[in-house]
Amino acid sequence: MNKSVASTVHKNANGANNWLKFTNSSPPPTSNLKKSIVQKPEKKEIEVVAIDCEMVGIHDDGQASMLARVSIVNSKGETIYDKFVKPTESVTDYRTPVSGIRPEDIENGEIFTKVKKEVLQILKNKLLVGHAIEHDLKVLRISHPKHMIRDTSTYWQFKQLTEGRRPGLKRLTLHFLGASIQEGEHSSVQDAKAALQLYMLVRKDWELLLKKRRSRPKNGNKSQNGSQRRHK
Repeated sequence: MNKSVASTVHKNANGANNWLKFTNSSPPPTSNLKKSIVQKPEKKEIEVVAIDCEMVGIHDDGQASMLARVSIVNSKGETIYDKFVKPTESVTDYRTPVSGIRPEDIENGEIFTKVKKEVLQILKNKLLVGHAIEHDLKVLRISHPKHMIRDTSTYWQFKQLTEGRRPGLKRLTLHFLGASIQEGEHSSVQDAKAALQLYMLVRKDWELLLKKRRSRPKNGNKSQNGSQRRHK
């Protein structure tokens, strides 16, 4: 795997917006393209965005989660959406040391229904990148087509780092990008950018693997092989 990166994540979560350069280039042309007189037009790549959410605790024990902030970045690492969300239930744990959320952040936040509508509009027909993204989608109360999701916590090469278990975003970013994140309070902008950078790092191999899987026959050759064995 090529471990070179276009930039590094700022160590301070508040400096997340300084990280704007991302690797998003097309694969290098092969030699046979040079021999072609007439080249077919390139297929337009699907747009990629990455998402991350910060959550606060609700209910008596504070263990249940409620959306407090949602951030989305585009394939260039630019923040295209970042909003605090007004609580719909009483908050029992702001989880500030991790979430970075304080009462004043969400008291004046956007109403949940509007945020949900805006996020759905942004994500429509886009490839969605995130880390353990099922938690983000659950707290947003939305769904996204499975084949349009790239979850960096499930990619096989990343899971090798933790012997098959789901690795944390902080560990992946340090190991593969050589950068530190989540030092103290988290930033959903920074975490979204980190997940995106990880995806871009392995994008070619990841998409090739998925393409191979999709091209496999659904039922395999079991019936044919079984028939051949019976006639031998």
